[in-house]
Amino acid sequence: MGEVGWNEWLSMMSSLAVVLVLLGATLFGLKKMGLSRTKDATKNLNVSEVHNLGPRQKLIVITINNEQVLLGVTPQAINRLGNWPEQEAVDDLNQSIDINQLEPDFESPSDSPGKFQQLMSQVAKRTAERKKH
Repeated sequence: MGEVGWNEWLSMMSSLAVVLVLLGATLFGLKKMGLSRTKDATKNLNVSEVHNLGPRQKLIVITINNEQVLLGVTPQAINRLGNWPEQEAVDDLNQSIDINQLEPDFESPSDSPGKFQQLMSQVAKRTAERKKH
């Protein structure tokens, strides 16, 4: 066996580096695309809609076990604002809520979490009024 020169050593190390970079990129890509072994075909939780109210507040409609749930999400808390069976959800989602018609009593969305809860209760009340009519 002969001695390994600098050219052979450099060639082996660069080949190893290329293989490691390609492996890392492949694993990162699979993770981002959600193709992992832990993905379950019987997934019961689904995010149906997301509506941003501000930079850090949003309304989220999720479907879980044939029921839809409206969540109010802030940096401090996640609150369940309402729920209904999935069959009625299609009809209710067709009647969209115009957020611009709501009149919040605060200047900026970051005033306090209590004020955001007041806004969410206004949304829930208007939705209930539209269901009655």
